[in-house]
Amino acid sequence: MIGRYSTSTPQPQSSTSSSHSSVQMDSLLDLNVLMELSILQPATFAIATLTTVMSLYIYFTKPWLILQAYFKVAVRWSGMRANYVTAPDDGFVYFYGEKGQKIKGQKSILLLHGFTADHFMWAPIVQHFPNQVHVVAVDLPGHGFTSELVKEDEISLHGMMGRLKQFVDLLDLNDQPLHVVGISMGGTLGGLFAVQFPDLVGALTLTCPAMKTPKDSHMILANKDKVLKDGGILTLENCPMLPQTPQKMQEMLNICHYYTISYPKQILKGVVDLRKRKNTFYLRLVRNLIQEESQAILVQMAPQIACPTQIIWGREDWIVDISGMDLLKEKLPNCQRLDTLVHCGHAINLDQPKVYAQRVLDFRSSMKESTS
Repeated sequence: MIGRYSTSTPQPQSSTSSSHSSVQMDSLLDLNVLMELSILQPATFAIATLTTVMSLYIYFTKPWLILQAYFKVAVRWSGMRANYVTAPDDGFVYFYGEKGQKIKGQKSILLLHGFTADHFMWAPIVQHFPNQVHVVAVDLPGHGFTSELVKEDEISLHGMMGRLKQFVDLLDLNDQPLHVVGISMGGTLGGLFAVQFPDLVGALTLTCPAMKTPKDSHMILANKDKVLKDGGILTLENCPMLPQTPQKMQEMLNICHYYTISYPKQILKGVVDLRKRKNTFYLRLVRNLIQEESQAILVQMAPQIACPTQIIWGREDWIVDISGMDLLKEKLPNCQRLDTLVHCGHAINLDQPKVYAQRVLDFRSSMKESTS
């Protein structure tokens, strides 16, 4: 009998014989397919079932694992490579993300994140930086995967500043001036770093830096009475920036965002679980950050910041009120650019990452033009 896919010319057959042969062949092929499926389906079904069960188990019992996986993918997607460096003298470990390579004569960008964040927060912004711009986003001490500060006198802006200098030296970023870009706590730290090490900072971008503003922010007004009732001492129960439940985490995100986004409860639980491991350190640090000395230090030191400086603020920032922008502008001797981002809260990296990245790049371009 001639094969089904043969190119030979078949011999004439009666219609009855031809129809009967075709039915036989179709039946044999269907049987072969069923035999193959009977072998493959149990294994395929078992793998699919196991994968589904494991995914559901992780989602409902350890959602923080899903978040960590997502963070890694987002960092890679932004173009950053995750890495770490260890200080040989005391074993202090610094974790960081890096994009691009150092270029002689070009300022590398050193990114400093806010309180309880890490290098991941910069991923939505860094993806909008061109590859030829060298970017380093460090996990500040006690944040992300960087070692924690242990000594009480180190758990402060001054303590972190000393460690930041150590990190810059370890990565050989001290051979030419940097463009330091900081958000919130990182902005204040960047300002102090520029004062303490003026030769290392060739440009500074202060983004809604943590400071005492002329007008109290929405967050301060909403929580002042509650903290005062507890004797004026921040605790895990009354600190709005250290939420301990998924509901409180959603409330904090609503304050940080301009846009209200309702996150799944399990994802919120995962974020809470990730942060709980560092709660003791975070609480000790935030108690230092809200002290009057820490709140006033950036404004006091601002007249000593000599490098070209940019200020960026979200117009609808409920964490650090935008009234601080004009105050800093008056104090900074070389403030070259002010950028107010509309439809933007404190979480600039989530509300307006592309616009923010462009404003930083515009500042760099304007500095080149002014020096040419």
